Amino acid sequence: MFKVLINSVILFVLLLVNMALFTWCINQLLGQTPIKKTLISNVQAKATPHAPTGIIQRREIIAHRSKRSLKYPAPKLHQGKPFQRLELKFRSIHIRLNKTERFKFERRLRRLDINSSHFVQIFSGAALSENNTPSPHIAKLRAQNVARIIYPYTQTIKIYYRPTMAEGKVIVEFFEPSAPKIENEN
Repeated sequence: MFKVLINSVILFVLLLVNMALFTWCINQLLGQTPIKKTLISNVQAKATPHAPTGIIQRREIIAHRSKRSLKYPAPKLHQGKPFQRLELKFRSIHIRLNKTERFKFERRLRRLDINSSHFVQIFSGAALSENNTPSPHIAKLRAQNVARIIYPYTQTIKIYYRPTMAEGKVIVEFFEPSAPKIENEN
């Protein structure tokens, strides 16, 4: 019994040595060495430890604004009332729309014909979790999932949490693009 135990331990040690030797040979053939972690790089080690003394000169940088013509004007913050208001209702603990609701919502977005110059606001209502305690995390996830659906149409989206709204309610408001100001060159 003792002899079998000693043979198995010796066999295990030989197996480990064999694996280590095999790994070392592969690393040598491929020219790879293990990466050593250092706390600072060589450049940092050669740097002077104190701040340089001397005169600091102030330089003004002048940036030239390039005028690009965009297909759609850049959206500004909403002004006035929304041209479309959608109300979505989520089931108690769900954070995503089911497939049919999502399909209807996307179809309605296509019918609205919105583009990148439109502005969208999403208001998410309270969501109750266990023990009827409000969970803003669930409301945030609901609003983010709705924003992911809207994002291909317009990228200007703001999300608001309104705990006073009804449970599971998400309101999406669409605003018209604001007309760009035309500057007179006179």
